[in-house]
Amino acid sequence: MLNKKTLHIMLRNYKRIIVQILKYVIACGSIFCIVKSLLVENENNKIPKFNDLENLMIKTEMENSKRLLTVRNTCQKYNLGVYKDPSKPSAFKHPPTPQYSVFYIVSRQYNVDLQFMSLNECAGGRVKQWKRADIDHRQKSNTGTRVSRGGRDETKPAKLMQALRTTKKLLVVRHPFERLLSAYRDKLENSVAGREHGTLHFYRKYGSKIVEKYRETNFTPPEEYLVIRRKDVPLPAGIEPTFREFVQYLIHTDLANYGDDHWIPYYLYCTPCLVDYDIIAKIETLRLDQIYTIHKLHLQDTIKPRWRHNSGYENASKIYFGQLNKDLIQKLYEKFQLDFELFDYSPDDYYQYATAS
Repeated sequence: MLNKKTLHIMLRNYKRIIVQILKYVIACGSIFCIVKSLLVENENNKIPKFNDLENLMIKTEMENSKRLLTVRNTCQKYNLGVYKDPSKPSAFKHPPTPQYSVFYIVSRQYNVDLQFMSLNECAGGRVKQWKRADIDHRQKSNTGTRVSRGGRDETKPAKLMQALRTTKKLLVVRHPFERLLSAYRDKLENSVAGREHGTLHFYRKYGSKIVEKYRETNFTPPEEYLVIRRKDVPLPAGIEPTFREFVQYLIHTDLANYGDDHWIPYYLYCTPCLVDYDIIAKIETLRLDQIYTIHKLHLQDTIKPRWRHNSGYENASKIYFGQLNKDLIQKLYEKFQLDFELFDYSPDDYYQYATAS
């Protein structure tokens, strides 16, 4: 028989062992949950299942129809493009024909052709991965795909006109102010960094002239909180135009004749009043629009979209538009008003960012 003292010691040892076991179980459970959360794919990046995909296609189809109708109504409202009535005046100068050089013609075997807008030039740098993932993917495949830039190869005008009539046409746009800010930051803000991408060329062609014309005599650089300095990137030389000076240049320049592709208004460059686009995608809804486009064109077995984390500053507009006053923002809106109306964007939030006098 065990005496009371021995029994008490045994019970205490059992309790200690049980407590240790419970600690191990809890610790293992916690580790399992953490590992699982790291390994499970983010719900936002998963390709939708059948029912979800069906709902996505219906919803995005309706949205796309609304976007196309908005473009059509706006072109009719201002008497532009294919909707022009020669007997009536037009409020905007408009090209007579599309700019074929802004299209990528994607030809495939079996007499199936697709024609894509030049995504990076119409919407800005953030959609380059779509062009790489889709067009370059085809170029490397063995399906007989051919990618050519309209107007920049041996393709004849008649063929280009035929392509526009018979192929599927995709246009990708973004908020006009975001497009302009992106162009400024990529091409004009820093002539030292990114010279392999032409920043020095842009300074010599545009930046130096902007500074010469719009820099005030008592100029002081913008406060540090009104610019964004990228890590591990050389600082600007100090000779580049500020965002405010760039905006002044945009307001006072005939962009149809003296602008660059990166900031010419959509209605002049992508000519939505002349080209009957099938799909209008937006940067703001790019993931859903990608899925919709790929399935709409039955390319889900050919194109596998890649979504990558964007390390850009989400508050960049709030920072740079702080260099402006409301009057400058209003004049900039008036310059790009048709783009805003064509694609149903609003400038309202940006007036709140104005802090300059």
